[in-house]
Amino acid sequence: MDDAMGLKLYQDMLRAEKVALFQWDLATDRLVYDALTAELFPQAVKAEGYSDFLRHWPALHPNDRKWFLCLLDFLSKPHPEYTDGQKEQTIEFRLRDGENEYRWLHAHQLIHFEGARPRYVSFLIRSTDQEHRKQEALRAKAERDPLTGLYNKGASREIIEKALQVPNTKKALLVLDMDGFKKVNDTLGHLFGDAVISDMALSLAEAFDSSDILGRMGGDEFVVLMREAGDRAAIVQRCERLRNELRRSFEYADGKSLAVSGSVGIALAPEHGTHYDELFARADAALYEAKKRGRDTQVFYSPDIEASQRKTAEEDPSMQQRQSLLEQPVEFIFRMLYETGNARTTVQTLLALFAKYFMVQRVVIYQHIGGKWECWFEWRAEGIRPAAEAHAGPVMDFINSNYRQDIYGWFSECSDTSTVEGPAGEAMQARETYALLHAGIMNRSKRIGCVGFDDCRSPRIWTKKEHEVLKTFADILGTFLMDQMRYDMVRKGYWRLQGIIDTLEGTLWVLSDKTGRLLYMNRKARQALAALGEDLRECHKVETDSNRPCARCRFGNMGPDCPVCRQLRHWIQERGLQPERIGWSDKTDGLLYIDKS
Repeated sequence: MDDAMGLKLYQDMLRAEKVALFQWDLATDRLVYDALTAELFPQAVKAEGYSDFLRHWPALHPNDRKWFLCLLDFLSKPHPEYTDGQKEQTIEFRLRDGENEYRWLHAHQLIHFEGARPRYVSFLIRSTDQEHRKQEALRAKAERDPLTGLYNKGASREIIEKALQVPNTKKALLVLDMDGFKKVNDTLGHLFGDAVISDMALSLAEAFDSSDILGRMGGDEFVVLMREAGDRAAIVQRCERLRNELRRSFEYADGKSLAVSGSVGIALAPEHGTHYDELFARADAALYEAKKRGRDTQVFYSPDIEASQRKTAEEDPSMQQRQSLLEQPVEFIFRMLYETGNARTTVQTLLALFAKYFMVQRVVIYQHIGGKWECWFEWRAEGIRPAAEAHAGPVMDFINSNYRQDIYGWFSECSDTSTVEGPAGEAMQARETYALLHAGIMNRSKRIGCVGFDDCRSPRIWTKKEHEVLKTFADILGTFLMDQMRYDMVRKGYWRLQGIIDTLEGTLWVLSDKTGRLLYMNRKARQALAALGEDLRECHKVETDSNRPCARCRFGNMGPDCPVCRQLRHWIQERGLQPERIGWSDKTDGLLYIDKS
């Protein structure tokens, strides 16, 4: 096959695969391309003076322009490292078609050098738009809130966190919700409430730029990241525009109406933080302040807000439960135990309460079992690592070795983990644990557990009140742990004693002194009684050694006339046994007898 036929075959194969071939002569700044170009590029490509055309290509997506500008800069300079060689790379970029919609293209680029200077560039370009659309559809399904089409909670956090890492930009994180939405939802129904939420999402899209990140956190709470925030006046202008859109009034029965509006909390990056969690917490505090100021407004975060909110928390009647915790922690905790009647539920509730009041992101309870520290309970905020991961290895070693006794009790305390040297400090910083306060749960001088606070947002100075409440909680938890340990010991002791009694040669039983009811028999007594007749084998005391009657008991309720007890007394008399009374059993009305014959 000659060169002409080989070239034609090669071109046919490229055409069949819908691949366009370009060659850019850098010496003449002229582009040569084949007929398939018109299908891939709806807008005409200028062949002469191609570098200038590429620099100002109007159809190119703004976010992809920087790559081509870097290419032009690279081609304008010598590169001794590629002398008489080639440089190969691939990119994907977007071009706007005639319908003002961007479509994806894949370019495989080969730069040829003469000496150290680039001489010409070959491109193989094909459309990857369908592949991208399929991927986008799958990604959207996983990332998008089905009701509003905005990013869901998890995707919002991930995408905003990445956007915050772009340097040299001023950004604003906004947390907002709708005032009065709950009453609308409860009065007019969930379907109507869904329609209001959808309308709120549309208002967000109209108020902010397409490059901003919009997400729904759940319910009527939304988050927005303004990528290019500008000054505060510009942010306020956007918020006011949004609030004007959100202000609504809905009429229902008897001419009554329900009014809704929007409140916004704002945190600035990098002024108030550079990571999502700290910015969200501060924007959320600003949102709470906006609610306090009468709603339908926007508030920028300031350090004074958190201090004010903590003071208000102690004064606000709605915060009486937390106030009671601080003033009388022992009475408060025991009252909760009495009201819930469930220690496990109470402990879980208290962990969440402590975390929210003291503004920590992880609260843990450990107990020391079999030489190991095991996490008994844990509460952590959204997106915070579990304790098993955060405290593993050198971190747990540091916590345990750092315990010191002060006027409040035994504490392992660190206000700033960046000051901790070695693997423990490095691990705590990498795992986003920036301060910790753990109180030992003590059995005399032995530490059998601990309850701890972790701040996963920033270093902090732990207050006297935090020490006091944590120590009180640790003391009460110590009672639970000791009771659990005693129960385990009694249970193990019971089974050991049961094994010993069952190996005795004599028969042993426990009878009720008041009713004559059989309460307990060892194995030999059960075997002897079982030989007396069919009826005895049906009794739950013989068959299962259980204190509960069988589901199909043929004798009915056990009592003074129980066949087992009656036949047991008859069996004793027939044998002429003289069982001796040994003492009270663990049953309040039972006596222990043993046959010594």
